[in-house]
Amino acid sequence: MDDIVWPETVQLELNGRYDVLSISSSREAADLLLNQWPQKRGPCYKLAVMTCLESFRGRQPAELARLDLIAAAIEAHIYVRSQSIGA
Repeated sequence: MDDIVWPETVQLELNGRYDVLSISSSREAADLLLNQWPQKRGPCYKLAVMTCLESFRGRQPAELARLDLIAAAIEAHIYVRSQSIGA
């Protein structure tokens, strides 16, 4: 159960421009989704939780977890930025 760092960090503006979180792994994404996510939780949120947990366990690709996190953020009207590691 080693956490794998994503090739692209996902930056989310949860409460406006001054509260930007950088998420760079399935473990960080799962923690965010389960402990800090806003109340708006639809089907994309539920899928992202499942995918991130399965990715952390090595049962889903890390890139799928990253994409599902982005979809959940869009569903919740959270602004998303992606950035390559080392860019």
